[in-house]
Order: sequence, then C-alpha cells, then structure tokens
Amino acid sequence: MNISPARITAFGILLRVITEDAYASNLLVASRYENLSSADHGLAHELTLGVLRWQARLDFLIEHFTKRKIAKLDNEVVIVVRLGIYQLLFLDRVPAHAAINDAVNLVKLHKKKSAAPMVNAVLRSVQRAGAGEIPKLIEAIKDPLEKLSVAASHPRWLLENWIARVGFEQAQALAIANNEAPNTAFRFNRKVQPEANTREWLSANNVQFRPSKICPDAFVIEAGKFSAQSEAVENSWLYLQDEASQLVAHLAATSSLIPHPSSLDLCAAPGSKTSLMASLLPENSLLVACDLYAHRLLTLRDLAAKSGVENLNVFQLDATKPLPFAAETQFDTVLLDAPCSGLGTLQRHPEIKWKVNEGKIKELSELQKKLILNAASQVKAGGILTYSVCSTEPAEGEEIIAWLLTQNAEFHDVTKERIAEIKVSNPGLTGTNFGARTFTHLHGCESFFVCVLQRGINF
Repeated sequence: MNISPARITAFGILLRVITEDAYASNLLVASRYENLSSADHGLAHELTLGVLRWQARLDFLIEHFTKRKIAKLDNEVVIVVRLGIYQLLFLDRVPAHAAINDAVNLVKLHKKKSAAPMVNAVLRSVQRAGAGEIPKLIEAIKDPLEKLSVAASHPRWLLENWIARVGFEQAQALAIANNEAPNTAFRFNRKVQPEANTREWLSANNVQFRPSKICPDAFVIEAGKFSAQSEAVENSWLYLQDEASQLVAHLAATSSLIPHPSSLDLCAAPGSKTSLMASLLPENSLLVACDLYAHRLLTLRDLAAKSGVENLNVFQLDATKPLPFAAETQFDTVLLDAPCSGLGTLQRHPEIKWKVNEGKIKELSELQKKLILNAASQVKAGGILTYSVCSTEPAEGEEIIAWLLTQNAEFHDVTKERIAEIKVSNPGLTGTNFGARTFTHLHGCESFFVCVLQRGINF
C-alpha cells in the first residue's frame, strides 16, 4: 500500500501515546524519524499534535457518525478516524481523497481490515457535512459545559475547575489558546557567542523577534523560523526556552543584596532554568544542582557544558528524603521547580489533558509538600526560596505555599518585590493569593505558577 510516511509516522506515535503513556513531542524528535523529508516530518508533527489538541471534538464526531462509543472501538480504528477527520476539517491543503484513501489503507495495514468500510463511510460523511454542518452539531449540545468541552477540546473536569476560578469567558479563552501552536521564545547565550554575531545570524536567516513582555533578556520570534537542528541552536549561540520558564530562573537568581550567593536547585534536570540561573549569578558563586535520576543529570551536564556554564556542582539525590547537606551548609537561594501535572504546557504537550485527572493532581500535591518542606529547610535566614510549577491548578501552586506557611511562619511572600527588582513591568502577573501566575491566553507563554519566599524577615 502506498501510504504517506507522514500519516504512518503520526499513527505510530499516537498509538504509543495511548498504549505506552508516551509523550508525542519526545517521539517526534526520535532518531527513528530522522530520515523523513522535512515536508513529511512537518506534516507528521501537525497531524500528531493536531489530533491530540482536538481529540474531544474528533471523538464527538466519531461517536455521532458511528453511533458507537469510543470505548467500543479498537485503538487502531479510533486513531485512523481521528487522523482522517482532523485532515478533512483542519487542513485545507490536504486533498480529501488522499486523507480518506490513506485512512482506509492504514486500518488495513494494521490488521483491522473489517473496519475499513466503516472508516470510509465515516470520513465521507464528515466530508459531506463539512465546515457548514459540523458547527451545528456542536451547537446542538444542550449542556453548556459539555458543549465547551467538545468545542474547545478539553476535559470537562478541568474546564469546570477553571470556570469556578476565572469565569466562563476566561476559561474558554485559555482552552482555545491551548490548542494553538506555541510562540517560540529564546535567550542569547553570550558565554558561547557574542550577541551581536547571533543577531546577525538571525537577520541573515530572516528571523524577526521582539523582547519578551514578561521576562528580561528573553525574546519571542515574530516572523521567520529556525529548527532545533539549525546552526545557532546546535552550537548553543542561543537557547530555546519558554518565557515563563525563563522568568522563574530570573526570579530565583538571588537578590543583588547578596553579592556572592550560594544556590541550590533541587529538581534541576533537564537544566533549562539551572543553566540560565548559573549565567545570572556571579562567576564565583556556588550552584548545586540535584535530581533524582542519573540519566537526567547527564543531560543537565551536557547542557551546562554546551552553554559554557562552569560554576555548577551536580548531585543525584531523592529530594523527598532528608537531604545530605550539613546543617551549617544552608543556601542563600533555593529553587524548587517541582514535578507537576504539566497542565500549563498544553500547547506543546496536548496529550497531558487526557492523561491527568484530579486524583493525579492530589497525588502530585502530596509529593510537592514533601519537596517544598525539604527545600525550605535549606534556606539561610534572609535567603530566598523560589517555588514553581507549570500548572494551572492552585492545588499545585497557591495551596502548596499556604500549606508551607502553616508549617514554617518564618517565610514571607516577596514575589511582587522580586518582580519589581528584575524590572518586569507587566501588571498582569501578580494578583493571586500568593506568588504570580502566567496564563497562555493572557501572556502568550506557558501557564506557570511561581512564588518567591524570603526567610526570617519581619514586616
């Protein structure tokens, strides 16, 4: 069968997301797909992330046209039909006959030949209904929350949480923004290449960019593009990193009141925030970076070496257990970028919204409490603790800080002061009970929670 390599690739990745709990963004850059042409790789990327972003809407249509629940269909059949419907409704440049023919052949290829007539019939029904009739089917859903869940393709429970906190319109705007491709943000790596040279390279490659509105020394591409395999990225002249992630590192780098700080990053790998924090600290500063997994620390070491970071000491440890540092070896600044649900990264990792549930968030919050209590124990009097998660949920953010303050009254929230100190003027960052938040629909970056606490200061 002559099936597009892009569709075969997308199918394989989507099947692994379901059956192996894998992450699509990791699989898309796997070495097994290096031989795809740039066009096929681009289409595979679009198909994979598009299907994951719009999965709820696609499944609504599958159930409507098959008169069967998704759970009653084989995974292979569901994936093939999702791919077909996505192409028919979202990709104008893909010929309908190509999408339908490859879908039928794909289901046959994966030993589901008996489902081929059904796949063909469903996709032709969707083709006939087209952009004119499909919105009417969604509009006919009577329950407003269910309608939003289908239209914006987000789990009902998550939308319900957002609506309770920020209202229907803001929840809807966030969900819609999550289904868009993310902005590309970066920072210059001046230790490796003079900024002027990198700017010349960007100009020569027709890349236009602007300063970030929420983070100092971060930049956002406005026109043009370059890949992760481009000269500037491969040689570490610049580093691709979301604006919110960069903001955390800037807030964590200790105040100018401490000239030669000692710093601890407890969950450091893969190292994006760690390497940026290292570049912001004085060269003679002590920076200790820790992580649970040795292979992730190897990734961190590699990034540090490529970025010209030298003031880095790496340790493998379990940060939920008593830490091995001597009592007198407390740190001026501690960063805890805690393991979390990742619900703030749905533009890049749309499958997360289908993997995470409220039970998982509760489980993660218990882990985060253990971690932050240990992190707080390592902060010197007058030092700062920065806590961050890439999550929209207060159970992983504000509620963790509130809990910590019941355990340790020495800490006080100084996030607003730190934001002013690093000269961030965006007024939309603070306003929560504790810390600050970014939201994808408001700030154009990942949805993060960050809180900076200072120890032993009386107000």
